[in-house]
Amino acid sequence: MKAVPVNDLPVSVQLNVPDGTFTPCIEMTSRKVSDLAMMFADQKAVEDLIKSGDPEVYQIRYYPFQTKNSDMALGVTMILPGKVGNEYFMTKGHFHEADNQPEIYHCVQGEGVLQMMTIDGEYVAAPWVKDTITHIPPHYAHRVINTGSVPLVFVASFHIAAGHVYGPIEKKGFKYIIVEKDGKPQEVLSPKWA
Repeated sequence: MKAVPVNDLPVSVQLNVPDGTFTPCIEMTSRKVSDLAMMFADQKAVEDLIKSGDPEVYQIRYYPFQTKNSDMALGVTMILPGKVGNEYFMTKGHFHEADNQPEIYHCVQGEGVLQMMTIDGEYVAAPWVKDTITHIPPHYAHRVINTGSVPLVFVASFHIAAGHVYGPIEKKGFKYIIVEKDGKPQEVLSPKWA
C-alpha cells in the first residue's frame, strides 16, 4: 500500500457501492484469473480462461489513515460474478504478518461466503449477504467468495501494521472450496487437502 503523509485531522472518503469505488483513493489493484491461477482447483479451466482474455476477478482500493499515533486503513473490494470451471470467483486470501491483528469486513452489496481458517486448518465459513459485518480474529486467514449474480462489494478495516502473508494460502489453499452444484453454491473438500 502506498504511503501517505501523516495527517492528524479527520478524513472522509465517499463510497460508491455499486462498483466499490471511493474518492479520494490512494491505490487500486486489479486481480485477474492469471493472478489467482494457483488458487483454483480446475487448472484446465484456468488455462482456458487465461487464453480467452484473462478476465478480471476483483478490484481492491485502499486508503491509509496515518496519524502520529495510529495507522488504520480502509480497503474496499469488488468481486465480479463468475466462475473458473464450477468454482466461484474469490479473493486470494491472506494471513496477517502481525498474527495478533484482527480485521473487520462489512458486506455492502451482493452475496457470498467469507472463509476463515487457522494455519492448523480450523475452518469457519460465514454466509454473507448485504449488511453482514464480520469480525475476523487474529490467527485466521480470510477469503471472500462471490456466489451471486452481481458484484459483491465489501469494506475492510485494519491496521496497516498488520501486513499480509499470502504464502501459506498459495501453497495449500483453504480446506474447502465453494463450487456451483445443481445451480447452488456448495462447500467441498479442496483437492489440496484430500
